[in-house]
Amino acid sequence: MSPILISLVGAGSAIIVSIISALFIKNNSIILESRKLKENNYVKYIESLHNLAYDNNNKEFVNSYAFHRNMMFIIANKTVIINVLNYEANSKDVEKHDKNFTELIKSIRKDLKIKDKDFPLINLLKAS
Repeated sequence: MSPILISLVGAGSAIIVSIISALFIKNNSIILESRKLKENNYVKYIESLHNLAYDNNNKEFVNSYAFHRNMMFIIANKTVIINVLNYEANSKDVEKHDKNFTELIKSIRKDLKIKDKDFPLINLLKAS
């Protein structure tokens, strides 16, 4: 093989490796940004849910909850959306409340790729 051909093959290989690396980096960046967006929306949703539990007659808290719930529905996966709807449908039933809230939190954590082995039954602690 001539030195020119070897140089061309080497340069071509370097270009191909650079392009593939750039594509992987771009893909990982998109995944990371998506995860940050989900996390931010989930935190705002839980915050507004907390405020609503504190005072469900406060119009600002009701509006904030509705806004963050609807924004979350844009990025949440199907399981999270189903668990939000189940939680809302059974929020007044004391026996189902904690179970549905726990399932909602577990589905959010799973969507954020947070691993849990034995997640306990939880409830929404109401501030006094």
